[in-house]
Formats: sequence, C-alpha cells, structure tokens
Amino acid sequence: MVPIGNTTARWMTLRYGLALGVIALCTLAGFIMTERVIDQHADMLEVVNISGRQRMLSQRTALLAEQLRNAPTDAERRALTTRLAEATDMFENAHRRLTGADEGPAMGKDVRRLYFDGPEPLNDLVLRHIAALRAVIAAGPAGLPPDMPEADLVTHQALGPLLAGLEDMVARYQEAGERGFTTLHNLGFAALILTLLTLCAEVLVIFRPMVRQVQRQFADITRMTQALEQTNVTLEAQVRARTAELHTAKVAAEQAHLAKSRFLAHAGHDLKQPLQAINMFTGMLERQLDKPRALALVKDLRLAQRSMHDLLNAILDISKLESGVVEPKPADIMLSALFDQLEAEFTGIAEDKGLRLRVVPTDLSVRTDPFLLERILRNLLTNAVRYTEQGGVLMGCRRRGDTVWIEVYDTGRGIAETDRRRIFEEFVQLDRPDRDRSEGIGLGLAIVDRLARLLGHPLELRSVEGRGTVFAVGVPLVRSLHETVAA
Repeated sequence: MVPIGNTTARWMTLRYGLALGVIALCTLAGFIMTERVIDQHADMLEVVNISGRQRMLSQRTALLAEQLRNAPTDAERRALTTRLAEATDMFENAHRRLTGADEGPAMGKDVRRLYFDGPEPLNDLVLRHIAALRAVIAAGPAGLPPDMPEADLVTHQALGPLLAGLEDMVARYQEAGERGFTTLHNLGFAALILTLLTLCAEVLVIFRPMVRQVQRQFADITRMTQALEQTNVTLEAQVRARTAELHTAKVAAEQAHLAKSRFLAHAGHDLKQPLQAINMFTGMLERQLDKPRALALVKDLRLAQRSMHDLLNAILDISKLESGVVEPKPADIMLSALFDQLEAEFTGIAEDKGLRLRVVPTDLSVRTDPFLLERILRNLLTNAVRYTEQGGVLMGCRRRGDTVWIEVYDTGRGIAETDRRRIFEEFVQLDRPDRDRSEGIGLGLAIVDRLARLLGHPLELRSVEGRGTVFAVGVPLVRSLHETVAA
C-alpha cells in the first residue's frame, strides 16, 4: 500500500478542518438567530394564551351570572355562586399576570396602548367587569334582584366591548407571531443555502483529491487481496483435509459407541441368566434352613439379588435407548386398567415404609405405547416411594385441552431449583447420607426422560423444598364418540 505523504496529509487535514469550521460557524449563526427570534416571541405567545383565557372566562362568568339570576332554589344559587367565584378568581389572576402585577410577561407597545390608553381603555373595562362580578357573587346566595345593574353590566360587557377588546389584543399578537415565524423561516432557508454552498466547496477542494488518493490505495489493496485469496485457497484445502480426518474419527467413535450399546442390549438375556439361577438356588436354600441366623442371611441374599437385578435392568434399558432398538408402538388404551395394576403393585411397597398410596380413578383414554408409559409411571412411583419418609404418594390425571397430564405427587423433602435439571442425567443422585446405597445408581429418572422424549410426551417437574414434588407426563387424549360428535 502506498502511504500518503506527510505534506499532502497535513494540507488535506487543514482544508478539511477549515471546511468543518465554516459549517460550524454557519450552524452557530443560525442557532443564535433562531434563539433570538424565539426569545422575542416567547412572551408574545404567553400574552396570546392569557388573553385567550380571559376571553373565554369573560363569557363563562356572564353565562354563570345569567344562570344565577334565574336559579329557582337556594341550593342551585349556592352552587352557581361557588362556580362564579372560581371563574372570577381565574379571570382576575389572568388580568394581574397580563398587566405585570404578578411578574407576568412584558407587554408590547401596541398592546399596552390598547390596554391602558384611548377613550375606553381595556384595563378599565376589565376592572369594572371584576367589580361587577364581585357584587353579583356577594348577592348570589340570597338571589339576585331582577333589575340589578351589576348583573346587567356583566352580561353587556362580556358580549360587547370587553369581548371586542380582548379579541383585538389577541389578533394583534397573533399577527406579530406570524411575522416572527416568517422571519424564522427565512433565516432557516438562508442557513440551508449557506450550508449547501459550503458542502459544494468541500466536494471540489477536499473530497475529489481524497477520492483519487483512495482509488490509488484501493488498487494496492486489490493486489494484496488477490494474494490473500490464493493463500486462503491453500488454507481451505488444508482445512478440508483435517475436517475429513476428524469426520472419519467421529464416525469411528460413533460406531464403537453403537457397537457397545448393541452389545449390552443383546447381552441382556445372557447377563440375566446367572441372576435367575441365584434366585432359584436361594429359594431352594430357604426351604431347607430352619435357623434364624441362616434365614436372615438368606433374606439379605435375596435383597442383594433383587437390587442387582434392578440395577442390571436399568443399565440394559439405558443401553437399548441409546442404541435405538426401542421403537414405540402407540395404541389407544384405557388409563383405568394401568392405574389399577400400578396401585396393586405399589400399595404393599408403600405400606412397608409406613406411607399411604392413593390412586385417583379415571375413565379417560389416551394414545401411547402402553408398555413404555407403564415403565415411566412405574419409575416415577418407585422414585416417589423411595424418597418419601412420611406422608404419602398420590397418582392421578388432569385433562387440559387435548392432553391428559398424569401426575405423581409425593410429600418428600423436595428438590432444590439448582438440582431440577441435573436429576435427569445418568448416575446422578442427590445427597442423602441416610439412604441405602443399594436402592439404585441414579438411572430411574434418566430412563423416564428418555422414554418421554422417545414417545414425544412432555415432562414437567414442580417441587417445593420441604413439602414435596410433582412429576407430570402429558399424553394425547383419545376423545370418546360422544365428545367427537359434540365437537
């Protein structure tokens, strides 16, 4: 790349700074002129606002005075008197502000002449109007006399000379405001023209030389880009080669993992045979022993055998799910039969721990794989009984739209917020020093999670520490013939 010379760079910087300075001066001049015009007309706009308010209030007071004259009851006269007093106070405060008694805006010469000079000054009309209103307010609660001159004066002035004077003052200030906005428009147009001329000068004096210099540098950059593109082609070829090697290694690792999973899945039968033999021999030994110590040993042997059997089943289930050999076979089933089966299976287990198991009856039907759904609910019930020390376990279902949510409640210690995602991972158990370590290795909820995802059934978890936990699985509802016709 060809660098810009120091002299050229300084000269371009100087010209650029000069142009920016001219634009800044133009902008500052336009701002100062605009602020002066705005300052000159700020008080004018406030005078127009106050005068317009006086015009409105004069008509309102005349209307209230006329209504007070014709009011038939004392209550109406008191209410109208209160409203008339409020309007009169606002009218008088506006007059004081307009005339400068309350540090109000400064009047222009034309308005001051209209307000204080002439054969019938507007100031005198306003003061007489206020005095007449005060007299009407004083006599209002008792009722106005039919021929009260003050009331006649209020009505006559509000619709006559007072209204005309206020409208004349508003009109004059509106004309002055319009002239000010015209001046402001002209100043803005002049500033725009000056700015455009300055920009044109910048284009001719500064930007054209800069464009030529940038074009020369761009040609140098193009040559460098071509060289970089050639280098990039070489690097891309190397990256593709390394990517192919990594893909080959990844495929080999995945094949090895699948081979391991298939081996465990197909070896389940052979691995279970020794356990079945142990179970048979334990039963034979149990029938031949009559000593209490021997019976206790046989009982421990049976517990160990059952624990080993459950752990092996869990490992084999995980392996089958990983290898993809489990395929759902959905069918329409009645939940009542499944609930009855699980209630009969887990009632005794819960009673052995001193817990109460309750299964809420249902007549709903769902579409799912009955075997896999049964495995999900069995694991949830096993987990609920295992982690509940007192109270009970409840299983029931709720219908939400076209989904049946089967829920398992327990009164255990609950699950902390930080652990609610972790418990669905393999070999994860929450710390419980008092629990028998032979009761599982942390695969039950991992199997539930994978089976639910395999079936496409959503899984929910709600828990309150110290009060219990709820696991829920959503299953598609099968509508009855009556519900289908109604829908």
